[in-house]
Amino acid sequence: MSKNPVCELYGIRYPLVMGGITPKPELGAAVSNAGGLGCIEGIAPLDQMREQIRRFRELSDKPFSINFPLAMGNPEQVQERAKIVIEEKVPAVITSAGSPKILTGMLKEAGVIVAHVVAGISHARKAAAAGVDALIAEPTESGGYRGANEISMMVLIPAVRRTLPDLPLIAAGTVADRAGLVAVMALGADGVQLGTRLVVTKEAEGSYGDHVNKLILAADDTSTMSADGRIRPRISKPEFAEAVLGTSSKRTQMGQVSALIDKVVTVDEVFKELFEGGEEHAQSVADRLKQLTRVGQTA
Repeated sequence: MSKNPVCELYGIRYPLVMGGITPKPELGAAVSNAGGLGCIEGIAPLDQMREQIRRFRELSDKPFSINFPLAMGNPEQVQERAKIVIEEKVPAVITSAGSPKILTGMLKEAGVIVAHVVAGISHARKAAAAGVDALIAEPTESGGYRGANEISMMVLIPAVRRTLPDLPLIAAGTVADRAGLVAVMALGADGVQLGTRLVVTKEAEGSYGDHVNKLILAADDTSTMSADGRIRPRISKPEFAEAVLGTSSKRTQMGQVSALIDKVVTVDEVFKELFEGGEEHAQSVADRLKQLTRVGQTA
């Protein structure tokens, strides 16, 4: 029986990695306790980040990561945050929106597992050259860092897999259900990174304003747009926010996958939806493809 490279890398039960969606540790602890890799977004002041790490460990004894958006904070701050990760013996770090050379060597020398978010083949090659342990491919559909070229999931994931077949590959920003998981794994991913789907969970309540859930739950496939700036996250359109909330001033970062989210569930229910029945779902696809082959043979 083959083993999953993402699970082996992080020592987790399911190949599900949480995105950098909140600096508060409660949601990440719930994800780790459910069998995935929980996450703390590493944007807090230094003393607060240390407290968040220690609070996480009060809630969970499972592996977790710190997510560093490298564009947020000056280089000195980024280095100091990385030092805290090393001092606190955090097992894993995810870096994004910046050069993988900035932290990878320093962290790996201290025994930290490093994954880097990539939005194109050139990014992936640079991350591999820097020595990362895994790649997180984030296509244009996602809510996070997506690069300037806006490459779709259907192209980005298989392209990265073909270019760097030996590195564990995690698909970000395109999955909210079992069908999505089966799809990205068929394209070559070894696991998934979830952000928007985990925002709309019972464990996330209190981490975001009420408007966030309202916008995500009401979204359809035309409700988001690309923001300006270096990171260019995907955000709710102003006219959509106006229609849902009565104001366009309260908007939120959210992936296109928000169109598939219609209720608030527990983190455990998210895992159940993704991983229970996935094999049967994949088999049903295989059976349909086999039927096509038989039709071709008898034509």
